[in-house]
Amino acid sequence: MGRECKHERHEHAKLRNFPDNIRELLCLLANDDDNRVTVVIDACEDCILENVEIVSVIGELAIFRCHDKFKFVKICCICEVIVDCETILDEVLDTHNCHR
Repeated sequence: MGRECKHERHEHAKLRNFPDNIRELLCLLANDDDNRVTVVIDACEDCILENVEIVSVIGELAIFRCHDKFKFVKICCICEVIVDCETILDEVLDTHNCHR
């Protein structure tokens, strides 16, 4: 059996400026020039991997550009977002510096 984490999660322990849901993550990345991500979309019986560019997030709708088409996806249909380590760290640090 794996080891259990003994740390309790507290509301005040949230990392400042780090998104804690997919919508916030997409909003953060949409502001980046290098906003290419891979999203895993739950399509009923199968999951689909899509390499896309984030255009915008409006309400609960994510807008992506894939080749020469736009895709409009309900955020609740996105299982995960895969993003380059440097991209997310740059965005989180830039956001942190802007709020100082």
